[in-house]
Amino acid sequence: MATPASLLKFHTNLLLTIATVHCENRFLKIEGKKSLFVLKFIIKSIFLYAGLSTAFSIIGLFPIFGDILPRPYLVGNPLEISGISIEHVAGHIVFGLIVGAASLGVRYMIIAGLLPMALDADHLVHFLNIDSIPRMGHSFAFALISFPIMMYLLGKKDYRLGAISIAAVLTHISFDILLSEPSGTRFPILIPFSNKMITLIGLDWVVFLASAVIVVACGMLLDKRYQQSTNLTDQNHN
Repeated sequence: MATPASLLKFHTNLLLTIATVHCENRFLKIEGKKSLFVLKFIIKSIFLYAGLSTAFSIIGLFPIFGDILPRPYLVGNPLEISGISIEHVAGHIVFGLIVGAASLGVRYMIIAGLLPMALDADHLVHFLNIDSIPRMGHSFAFALISFPIMMYLLGKKDYRLGAISIAAVLTHISFDILLSEPSGTRFPILIPFSNKMITLIGLDWVVFLASAVIVVACGMLLDKRYQQSTNLTDQNHN
């Protein structure tokens, strides 16, 4: 016959088991929702950046900008001119991950690895088979323009995302230079201040890669400072 003490122990263990299972289920739901949010954030970042790169390249189709942009010409089908190689894709991703490590955040590291590839969406305009300017997105102007737009649409004060938007251009150019050795490669990086295609060669890739790391590190520090000031403000209100 069960004693009161044994019944109490049984019911206590039962309640603890139920509470533990409930907490674990709740934790899994929270983690699942968090993972889904992160995944959506990454996907939105990639598609928005690719869309911005494409939109920016369309500017080169209008002759009214002839004095401040390089002369357009018939580039041809990008798949036939340059093609897509494993080395090209993997290299940009690896360089992006290296730069993204300075963000000290996994989601931002992933975004930093993928945005350099999304930048190549500025080649899509060439499929129209009309005169256009190649690599319009591979410029400081696009890097600076993407910074506030990415932050405004995806995270009002997300300085790490804004910094990665800038760094993605530098990262992409860095690997393109390395891949083009020994002849080098050309970019309209100084538009609209110069309508010349600038040739980059040799160790220029190191400068661009290091600059990208510094930009992301600065974004990370700004983001942490903003978070600290926000937490301090909330504590004062409480």
